[in-house]
Amino acid sequence: MPKKEIRFGDYIRDIRIHDKQELRQSDVAKELNLSLTVYNDTENNYRVPLNDIQMEKFAELFNLTDEQKARMYDLASIETGKVPADIDEIFFDEAGKYVVQLLREHKAGNIDEEFWKKAIREAEAAKEKRERGEIYDKNENNEI
Repeated sequence: MPKKEIRFGDYIRDIRIHDKQELRQSDVAKELNLSLTVYNDTENNYRVPLNDIQMEKFAELFNLTDEQKARMYDLASIETGKVPADIDEIFFDEAGKYVVQLLREHKAGNIDEEFWKKAIREAEAAKEKRERGEIYDKNENNEI
């Protein structure tokens, strides 16, 4: 049997239901400044995902990990067709010009899936080294 594709509402409902706080939909709706009907419809995938501010409040309310928060933003992005809100500011910082250039190269067919997989593996390896203290932050004037 094929695995059901999880949607934004499914994801936030699962987080709420399995959280130790045992919050009801009405509790979450109040925290997000939404009516119970709107929040209920969101959990049941009848409405578009929460907006950026509401997702931030949701993440804080449930103490989401970075990975959980990224997944929430990605699911919202899939349903809205917009760049995930937690990374859209990247396009406007110094590194943004490189991100845009790489995306355009991919769109033109000059970068394949293997390139992206390799880049992700390298980023994950660098993250693990930083977590072990093997790589220092350049902003702290430490060598890498």
